[in-house]
Amino acid sequence: MENRLGLFLVLLSVTCFCEANTTCYVPDTKKSYVTSLAINMAHSVGPCVPPDPSVLLALNLGQVKHPIAQDILIEQLKNDAVDRVSNNVSFTSGKVALYVLALGSSCVDPSDISVQQGSINLVKLLENKTREELHAFENERSPNASVITTWYQVGLDLLGLCTMSSPYAISAARIVANHTTPEVCGDVDTAAVVAMGLVCVLGMDNIPEKTLTEVRTTLSGLLHYILEQQKDGLIGNAYSTGLAGQALLAAEKYFLISWDCSGTIQKVLDLIPEKTFSLPTAAAQVLPFLWCTSYVSVKHLPCPEDDAHFISVEYTIVNDLVGEHFQYSTIIAVKEGSTLLQVMQKAAELDPNKFSFESTKSSWGVSIMTINHLARSTNDKTYWRFLRDSKALEVGVGRYIPKNNDHITAIFSKY
Repeated sequence: MENRLGLFLVLLSVTCFCEANTTCYVPDTKKSYVTSLAINMAHSVGPCVPPDPSVLLALNLGQVKHPIAQDILIEQLKNDAVDRVSNNVSFTSGKVALYVLALGSSCVDPSDISVQQGSINLVKLLENKTREELHAFENERSPNASVITTWYQVGLDLLGLCTMSSPYAISAARIVANHTTPEVCGDVDTAAVVAMGLVCVLGMDNIPEKTLTEVRTTLSGLLHYILEQQKDGLIGNAYSTGLAGQALLAAEKYFLISWDCSGTIQKVLDLIPEKTFSLPTAAAQVLPFLWCTSYVSVKHLPCPEDDAHFISVEYTIVNDLVGEHFQYSTIIAVKEGSTLLQVMQKAAELDPNKFSFESTKSSWGVSIMTINHLARSTNDKTYWRFLRDSKALEVGVGRYIPKNNDHITAIFSKY
């Protein structure tokens, strides 16, 4: 098996990398599955629900935004982090790393978290906790060296440090590379997270050549192991597949990897209607893979301009008048000041099977001809009527400017 896999996994020069597998994407006919999964995950967020940093991280990496959920989570995570440190509440290194990744992906500086009850530097805290995790390995002669928690958490630590460009990430990567193997990791989840941490470090500057060689070698072994766990489209099991897919996609920048990514995506899509990923944490791990991104991408996420404010608009289309009845809803994030037409365009882009539409433009403005392939008809005296919270809009979709938390409904109606 080792020799055969060697034909499919080829290390590339760091300065020359292949493009991500262009066959690895969600078909248009199944994009609604992913959108629904993301929206359901976002709906798990609330003021009285303990914050899950992996949910915020997935939303920030994704193509579906939910400003209300994101804002709630940011404030919850900031307050919770300060509270944990101030009151000496358990805060493992992996948990700190997830907070760093989630807040960093939200364009919040994890090294300067300030709330009413105090302030902390999460990056410095993560550095200290990672040193504690790896302290036993500083003396390489120690026969009983072990991490304090798990290698999974250490993999998250490495990701968090690397995305924040912490110099200690390079030292930590050297130790991790010298002491992790597929056997040490023990499962696909751990191998995938450690692999992502090592991939991230490969993109850092000023890495000693010896460390680069060690990281590449260990990473190659971990990727071989992950590839060996493929069976019936899954990698390991349903819940490890998302992390494994993320790791393989991230590693494609440095390795030529041949694997049935489209088959894996199809298998994951088949499991969504079965509610396999209904728990928020499960959805949060698989969604980045379905969006063809990974936790490594946090390092390169753009931050919006200071004057760019986003609002959340719920958009619903309803037909209970003719043919096959339907009712579909989605939540769309757009820049403040956007028109309803732009909201509709964003909805159609995210889920064309449900929210596609056709329009015409005249001196009277924009007129909607069809939504979800259902056309208005002069003969039948039917048209698409737009309401805001059950009240008809007084201007057209090209002129109406939704407000934050508006609920706009398009109803197929008769006049």
